[in-house]
Amino acid sequence: MRYTVQTYAPQRVRGRRRRGSRTADVLLMMVMIGLSLMALSAGAWALVSWRAEAAPTVENGAAELVGGPAAEMKSDGVLAPNTDEVPSMNPPVSTQDQTTPILSGTYDYSKPVPSSNLVDLTYFDDAVFIGDSRTEGLFLNTSLSNATSFAHMGLMVDTVFTRPLFNVNGEKVPVIDAMKKAEFAKVYIMLGINETGWAYSSIFIQKYGAIIDAIREINPDALIYVQSIMPVSQKVSSTHSYVKNPKITEYNQLLLQLAEEKQVYYIDTASAVAGEDGSLPDDAAPDGIHLVRSYCQRWLDYLMAHTVV
Repeated sequence: MRYTVQTYAPQRVRGRRRRGSRTADVLLMMVMIGLSLMALSAGAWALVSWRAEAAPTVENGAAELVGGPAAEMKSDGVLAPNTDEVPSMNPPVSTQDQTTPILSGTYDYSKPVPSSNLVDLTYFDDAVFIGDSRTEGLFLNTSLSNATSFAHMGLMVDTVFTRPLFNVNGEKVPVIDAMKKAEFAKVYIMLGINETGWAYSSIFIQKYGAIIDAIREINPDALIYVQSIMPVSQKVSSTHSYVKNPKITEYNQLLLQLAEEKQVYYIDTASAVAGEDGSLPDDAAPDGIHLVRSYCQRWLDYLMAHTVV
């Protein structure tokens, strides 16, 4: 009997140890699976953000369409240097009588700004324009020199916050930081054609909304005009890798919804330059994207005839 006890006792202990080891292995496997799922989730979100940040811009694509170098193109088709002109941080105060803007309770933000009495250029004395190379063309090819331009080739809804482009007190800062030092009562935004290459339109709208929120934080009383994205020519739309008029139309519908949500003013700028088929006419832009001088003037005339004050 003494021999039997000594034989079976070690076997039972080894059996318990083996079962304990199996339990530990199962727990370890579950922990490893959980960590793997967390890593996959983080990786997927990082991929979405990277694709939005790394999307190409239409400025380079437009230059390629006309066989030119990857440089900025003026609206009259002449290549212009990529200069960082410093806009005035303190534009002159408008001498035009200002009236109270339409109250939110009576204005229908779900529709574009209707036609109004024509204002003169002094209306833009206290206005800031945020945009890409198309807005640069507006300033180059019209008499809109009294407004403040925060426009730059390739500017997008995300780089408004991150890309240091404008000199403020000897330091280059992003658009939003520059606006903190500017005096303004109106803001005109036109962004989005570069972002039509993004995989997710929801990211575009989210970041566009963040711009509106940031402007309101800087100046809660500022009038904010969201301009619709102007179309491109039919040739560009049918041949470009990602700039397509149907995508531009989709973005504009989302911008109108955003304007209603944020209670800002949506201007259907596209209708000022589009042809009967909704595309940019062939004579409007040498590259099918950047407007010639006469069409830039149409754009400005439309803005002057569509205000809310």
